[in-house]
Amino acid sequence: MAENGGLGRVARRLARGLRGPEKPLTVTDRLDRWARRIGEFGITDRAYLEAQTGRTFPSDDEAITFYVHNDGRRGLSLSPLVEHEWMREHQPVPTMSWYDALHQEGPELFQTGPLFDAGVYAASLPAADRPSSTLDALRHFLRNATDATTLPVPPGRRGPAPTWGAARASAVSAARAFAEAQHRTRRRYRPTWDGPDTAEVLARSPRGAARRAAEQPLVSIVMPVHRRADVVGAAIDSVRAQEHTNWELLVVDDGSGDDTVDVVRSRAEGEPRIRLLERDNGGAGAARNTGLAAVRGDFVAFLDADNTWRPAHLSAALAVLLESDGPGVHTGVRMVGANNADDSTAPVETYRGEDGTLEDLLAGNFIDLNALVVRRDVAAAVGPFDETLRRWIDWEWLLRIGARFGVPAYVPVIGVDYDNVRDPRRVSSAQPASWQEVALARHRIDWDALTAAAPDRDAGLVSVVMPVFRDWTMTRRAVDAVLHAADHDGDRVEVVVVDNGSPRSVSAVLGAWFGDDPRVVLQREDRNRNFGLGSDLGLARSTGATVVMLNNDTEVTTGWLRPLVAALDDPTVLGAQPLLVYPDGVVQAAGTVFGGDKVLPWHFLGDHPRYDAPRAFADPADRRFAAITAAAAAFRAADLIRWHGFDPVYANGLEDVDLCLRALASSPTGSSFAVVPSSVVVHHESRSPGRDDARIDNRRVFDERWRGRYPDADAAPRYEAAGLRWLGVEPGLPKGHAVMVRSSRPLVVRDHREAAGAALRIAVKHDGSRSDDVTALVGRLGAAGHDVQVDLPTSWYRGSASLDDVTILVGGRGDGPVWVPQPGARNVVWLAAGQVVTEQDFAAAVSGSADQVVEALGGS
Repeated sequence: MAENGGLGRVARRLARGLRGPEKPLTVTDRLDRWARRIGEFGITDRAYLEAQTGRTFPSDDEAITFYVHNDGRRGLSLSPLVEHEWMREHQPVPTMSWYDALHQEGPELFQTGPLFDAGVYAASLPAADRPSSTLDALRHFLRNATDATTLPVPPGRRGPAPTWGAARASAVSAARAFAEAQHRTRRRYRPTWDGPDTAEVLARSPRGAARRAAEQPLVSIVMPVHRRADVVGAAIDSVRAQEHTNWELLVVDDGSGDDTVDVVRSRAEGEPRIRLLERDNGGAGAARNTGLAAVRGDFVAFLDADNTWRPAHLSAALAVLLESDGPGVHTGVRMVGANNADDSTAPVETYRGEDGTLEDLLAGNFIDLNALVVRRDVAAAVGPFDETLRRWIDWEWLLRIGARFGVPAYVPVIGVDYDNVRDPRRVSSAQPASWQEVALARHRIDWDALTAAAPDRDAGLVSVVMPVFRDWTMTRRAVDAVLHAADHDGDRVEVVVVDNGSPRSVSAVLGAWFGDDPRVVLQREDRNRNFGLGSDLGLARSTGATVVMLNNDTEVTTGWLRPLVAALDDPTVLGAQPLLVYPDGVVQAAGTVFGGDKVLPWHFLGDHPRYDAPRAFADPADRRFAAITAAAAAFRAADLIRWHGFDPVYANGLEDVDLCLRALASSPTGSSFAVVPSSVVVHHESRSPGRDDARIDNRRVFDERWRGRYPDADAAPRYEAAGLRWLGVEPGLPKGHAVMVRSSRPLVVRDHREAAGAALRIAVKHDGSRSDDVTALVGRLGAAGHDVQVDLPTSWYRGSASLDDVTILVGGRGDGPVWVPQPGARNVVWLAAGQVVTEQDFAAAVSGSADQVVEALGGS
């Protein structure tokens, strides 16, 4: 038998030699191989995948093949019991892919998602039937479970364990809603035009085409223009070339002050259908309103000065509009340029145009104003364009039309050639993208209705509003902490989690984990609405008389809530924040302070040791502030509603300070905000992607709104109360932007070093490896009367380190981070066993006990 085996190996080697070298596997080959292996798992829920994708698959194999070729971009799941991101936190090797972790079939029984714990399931079975691997546990459950089977959920999940039937139905429903949202927010540009020709479109509307020819309705065209002498002539010429000839063109010059008016006048000479209206510069919305006020036609159309119409635009639009008698129609658009920095040299041609519902329109604008033709009575009924908006003015106007009369219908004819190449003169190139949220907020939140309902809110309920984007891990921890504290303290709470358009897994995990706790409300938005509008939407969904805004990267502790709510018993307190600290105990925010006009506010005691807070707030009067952070803050719901919440024009920065200043401006003299130092909340570093992308725009908006009205500088007396002295601010660099306000950081010093024998500010630096020694040292230093801050590597070089008198490095792992001694301080090292340091690097090197370290400082 051994000989036969040897001959077989020889034969196989010869066969491989005849075949030649094996071809390396391509990416597609590897994916197809994994598709076959996943199929062998036997855990695929085809209907669940179909719900996520909006597709239908003839077989499980085709579903799995689609999955493996698309999962990297879509974040899909093959079963409600398997969430890949959850598995990474529980499988033996976190870096392994989920299917590798299952395919290994190791003996470890781990959680595959928030609904299935293989260990819990195995423990529920007789010993003889217990699965030997996590994959076997999944297979066994799916073979034997009925809709009434209770799921083996992981320990700690909130609420009663659901049945398999109920949980699966909920997961499929959520997946279907996600797929619908993905469809609403899809990219609406396509690279080629696939519509019918104009004759075919007109043939579909014979009555409308006949009415247009017979009635020849007058169309009033509004064209705003501002300093576009180079292109306005072509726009006017495209109007004159229309097949439908009964029109009037109202060109509204918005205070150009250049050759634009001369170009318009030359085109209007001998053409009575063209009228020039001149006005002072007021923006595109104001210019369009000037034109709307002067229209005489039965229908209204719009054309910007940098775009042009195809000859059939008006004739096709009118035929379809007169056929249906709807509120309006819009034609297709050919766009040149992708509005990118380099598209002026390499323009991209795309096409846009489709039908949609009001829900689609709320998710994002798909109707270009240049393509729109609307009845004049409809335009009059919805009113003028909102001149307070600096961007998305047309979308907001279209939302009013859609809400009142229905969404204008689509005419599949290219009617507009749109210049989409980046141009600094265009509104969309100069204003922040957050104006989209400002426009949308007016159609998502009915402040009048909220005001009327405010007295009926639950007086004994605290609503915690928590926006989240792309992170379920921190959010789950934050919500769990709120619920745990409420259970411990006997508080009535509801937590409104607003998922700001995160990938599918975020709402899937949070919904599965908290779905059976009635105190948690999960609301998913189609897109990222940022902190401001996300919080406002959560406020609108909440029902408590008190509302706490809480970041998803926070972690509350027991006893945190009642002091905040109690602070609101004082009618002069408009809002209250806790003492926010980082996980290492360093203060993150203890109120917001101001340094004068054109100086951006900053967090009081930010980056300071926590022991500075009791001194700063020893006098209750020093706990009052002009502004607080909304990372964790309690308000009366009625007040937030009265202030119309956060202004969505801010994109994740300064919206809380702006809210406070608006609140103070509308409140009685003597009103203020409060810091409640007895309430402590841990603030973890945020991992939300893109959180600081709009920092410069936020500064500009804030400064434009409040310049000359910044609160008086209050930094000096606040730091003085903490035993410190504020010298002023160190200005940051402008970084090449045109915003006329720069970042700054406070310059804080101590008036003098304390006399010998007096309390010292001591920073103990350690890497976590000698916890017992650190505890002993801190106790000994505290008993000697010193102020002690324990710094982990994350805060070794914190911003307030210059205030420390002494640093003590507790020597640890040889392969750990290296502490560089601090200039201006007495640097001491407590040596670890076998540790050697260069004598000149530290003022003292101590071996032995904590007592000996304290003695080296001259204390006892």
